Amino acid sequence: MNVKLAVLGDRIGPDIGLTHWMLHFESLTRIFLLGKFGMIGKNFQIRPYVSIVGGKNIFIGNNVTLRSFTQIHAGKTAKVTIEDDVLIAPGVLITTNQHNFKNISIPIRLQGGSSNDIRIKNGAWIGANAIIMDGVTVGQNSVVAAGAVVTKDVPDFSVVGGVPAKIIKMLV
Repeated sequence: MNVKLAVLGDRIGPDIGLTHWMLHFESLTRIFLLGKFGMIGKNFQIRPYVSIVGGKNIFIGNNVTLRSFTQIHAGKTAKVTIEDDVLIAPGVLITTNQHNFKNISIPIRLQGGSSNDIRIKNGAWIGANAIIMDGVTVGQNSVVAAGAVVTKDVPDFSVVGGVPAKIIKMLV
């Protein structure tokens, strides 16, 4: 088993020794999170079993809770911005990273990748086990249904669901 000691880095997860157990203690959590994110707002909570990669490029607003088994992966330059009052259910994956796969004569792992910013606007709700892909903006007060795979922007005040996610209804 390969356990990494990364208390001082910008990663969080159950696979990284001496980081994850601190999330079980509210008094240690705030101290532990210093320097791990680009920004965290007031009333931010992070539950055990959340995984964070590239935390210095992750910016989280006020009143946001990251539920268990959620993963957020920011790139070296691409950012994840989660605005105020966003609900994130358990098991959500948010990733700015994508593998390139245009050349069929080269293995995908050798083709490099790309990375694009993600923005989740105020008041959005991301349902359990949803996936938010690179380059996506989720609109204000929008709902991403459980299990949806979001590959394109979600308009403000809408409900999207499915694989790939499509607009189910508008809320206004």
